[in-house]
Amino acid sequence: MSRVLEILNLKEDESRKLNPKSKSVFKIISSKWPINPLEVAKLLEDEGDVKTLSAKYVYHFKKLHEKRLIRLKKIGNTYIAWPMEIEKLRVIHEMTKEI
Repeated sequence: MSRVLEILNLKEDESRKLNPKSKSVFKIISSKWPINPLEVAKLLEDEGDVKTLSAKYVYHFKKLHEKRLIRLKKIGNTYIAWPMEIEKLRVIHEMTKEI
């Protein structure tokens, strides 16, 4: 149990180091996954050129991925993100399915 608390504390420390925009992107990814950068822009009511918006939010996606808060996958010309907790649950499910 203490290991779980330690991991949660590490995650909180990582999220504190984020800038406010990345924190808001992380909250959206955590609540509405899987999601792509343009969907995040729409939820944040950000307007502009599609290419510019995509690049702007891919930057935040990559920062969150580097801090291991989200999982990121490129599909075609876009990126899809989901929280790391979901990835951990998927791995556990795969392991227990084989038992």
